[in-house]
Amino acid sequence: MATSEEIEKYCRNCVSRDFVNGKGLVCKRTGELPAFEEECGSFEQDKELERLAPPKPEDFPVSMTEEEMLAEENLPKGVLCAVVACIVGAVAWGVISVSTGRQIGFMPIAIGFMVGFAMRQGKGIRPIFGIIGAALSLVSCILGDFLSIIGYISQDYDMGYFQVLAGVDYGEIFSILLKNVMSMTALFYGFALYEGYKFSFRAQKHPEGGKI
Repeated sequence: MATSEEIEKYCRNCVSRDFVNGKGLVCKRTGELPAFEEECGSFEQDKELERLAPPKPEDFPVSMTEEEMLAEENLPKGVLCAVVACIVGAVAWGVISVSTGRQIGFMPIAIGFMVGFAMRQGKGIRPIFGIIGAALSLVSCILGDFLSIIGYISQDYDMGYFQVLAGVDYGEIFSILLKNVMSMTALFYGFALYEGYKFSFRAQKHPEGGKI
């Protein structure tokens, strides 16, 4: 019989995966936690996850030396683009979550890709680009979660969004955010961190003798 960790890993690759606050990873068809022993008869591979796999250097046949690539690096440009993507991703998370009434599992994946791709506009090859991309991806997820919580409160109490921001108990909001991070949300945050790091680098095929 498969363990809960194996089932979770199995379901993460299915198009019917979903995330519900208080439950974690659930089946979109049933709205419940996965319930099978070895394999699910309704499993359908998510092709989008395969498409978003980190690019391989051989996919970008550009012959440049390390010195030439370092000379083209533009960290401020990469950070600026990534900060914009971070904010846009957080706002999109909040709007989509509040409008649908649920946290959508693929949002952190999309945010990690978006922030990482934006960071790559700085043409970086040093680890600092990946570290900043991962950090901004995490910030975007947390900010998006925060905005969605404010939106839910605004809806539930029929209050204006900025009215809630001005009068909310931020200690309670922080407690909710912490519970989300400690729950299955942490898994999806991990996806965002991974993609934010990996996609932040320019992928290159280096000439013979070239080093990175």
